[in-house]
Amino acid sequence: MYASHTDGHQEDQLFKIGDFSRIAHVSVKTLRHYAQEGLLEPVWIDRYSGYRYYTLDQLTHLNQILALKDLGFTLDQIKHLLKSGVTADELKGMLRLKRMELRKHVIEEQQRLARIEKRLEQIETEGISSGNVVLLKPIQSSLTAWAHSRAATIEQADDAREGLRQLIFNWCTDQHIRITGQWFSLLKDGSFDDEKVDLHLGVQVELNPTVKEKPAAGPVRLSRLTEIPLAACLLGGTVGQVPQTELLKWIELNGYGACGETRLIYLGETPETPLNKRVIEIQVPVRCGTERDERNIENKEQKMEPVKFETLPAFKVMGMKYRGKNENGEISEMWGKLNPRFPEIPVVGQSAFGVCMMESNAPDGVFEYIAGFKVAADAIPPEGMVVVDVPENKYAVFEHVGGKETLMNTYHLIATEWFPRSGMKPIGGFDMEVYDENFKNFEPDSVMYIYEPIK
Repeated sequence: MYASHTDGHQEDQLFKIGDFSRIAHVSVKTLRHYAQEGLLEPVWIDRYSGYRYYTLDQLTHLNQILALKDLGFTLDQIKHLLKSGVTADELKGMLRLKRMELRKHVIEEQQRLARIEKRLEQIETEGISSGNVVLLKPIQSSLTAWAHSRAATIEQADDAREGLRQLIFNWCTDQHIRITGQWFSLLKDGSFDDEKVDLHLGVQVELNPTVKEKPAAGPVRLSRLTEIPLAACLLGGTVGQVPQTELLKWIELNGYGACGETRLIYLGETPETPLNKRVIEIQVPVRCGTERDERNIENKEQKMEPVKFETLPAFKVMGMKYRGKNENGEISEMWGKLNPRFPEIPVVGQSAFGVCMMESNAPDGVFEYIAGFKVAADAIPPEGMVVVDVPENKYAVFEHVGGKETLMNTYHLIATEWFPRSGMKPIGGFDMEVYDENFKNFEPDSVMYIYEPIK
């Protein structure tokens, strides 16, 4: 069963690999694999017979490997854990990450089961296929020429859309810009109702490299259409016949969520085909439901705390004002216009302010944002600027570190985690961002402060 091995004055019991595998309840194949990976090597190999020998002392090390493997760690991760002497905090961090991975897997399987149940139900009630196929695909970024109109009524929508198309076509011809793709509409409010008073029409284009002049400014604009990592796409009928409900139902049943502007692509056999006679493909940007659920799990584990409570007297902010939904980075663009005009503002102090105001009767998502600086009470704004009054308030002050991509998560945690837990009541319709010397244009170590007025 065993042999003895003498190394100097130390004598240990040596077990052949087969005997050691029976003691440890681990296969010989697994022990050989662990040896190849450098996780558990035999203490001695007989150079004549090739027999591998282990000691009972190695059982403790083997049990550590098996315990970590049972937790879901890879062999490379286990090797790092055992050889580098990780701290307790590092191990806790790895275990938390593993917990998140397992939760995500559970959520994915639960959603898969729910989709199977829904599909079985649909087959029982509607038959095998509804006739329309939804595809998931990425949509590449592209240069587009686009224009929009607010003048059309619902009855005039088709004529207004054709008018916009002719406007864009003529502008591209005058500017020597080649049309290279299909025409499309953007639904800014996320609705599937194609007959919109507020019409946004565009087409994919390509600039002529031989033309050096910049395209002339006017009602038609050039911009790069945002890439969509994943979109649910459904080929429908013509305007007014698009199977809107079916696509929404598919997105919900398959565990996705809409996360951007809907696009209607007008597919025409010839450039002369009127838009209202073309077959339409709906493209809805979607996010996998597991991402939302995983983010909710992460948020539950995060706790938001204010860095301080502060009462500020009333003061005035002078700067530029924006009203809308900030769907295309308008606020960042406004800051870019304001900064060169800084010398025109009689600034008091060193900080910049972003004052956000929300009216109770405003359309969904619409708010006012004033980008500016604190000024004296008698300051008069130059042309193109405004002055707003910030009333005296007590504030809970929160710190946001890092980039814009996590800013909404910070706001979300304040609203859904801190306020309910703290028992504090927000003063609705108003909050404020403060940018001092710690702000570094949203670099990873950039710091800004969110001032939430409280009762």
